[in-house]
Amino acid sequence: MGIRIFFFAIALGLVGAGLWAYRHDEELRKNAFQVTLGDPNEVVRLLLGDPTSEGTCGSLTPVPKGCSYEYVYRYWYSVFQPQYEVVWFDKSGKVLGEQHVKAP
Repeated sequence: MGIRIFFFAIALGLVGAGLWAYRHDEELRKNAFQVTLGDPNEVVRLLLGDPTSEGTCGSLTPVPKGCSYEYVYRYWYSVFQPQYEVVWFDKSGKVLGEQHVKAP
């Protein structure tokens, strides 16, 4: 009986994680189009949430001129071909651009 409950809990956790990833990716895909040039980083965080990673420019893509730092958002539901949204910022914290990236 205990083994059944254990495997049921694991199956339920996997289904829950899959549903969370799907919902997260749909929200990210929908809100990424709302990011516009010149938006401050606070607006980007309101639209897209906390980035998966943030740091210096060029972690996934060529660096646009004037880039100071970037936010990288991962699509969690794309396991076999990872996808990302990359948002670049200038020194004053304004959006320089945004790009959807698919890993090879």
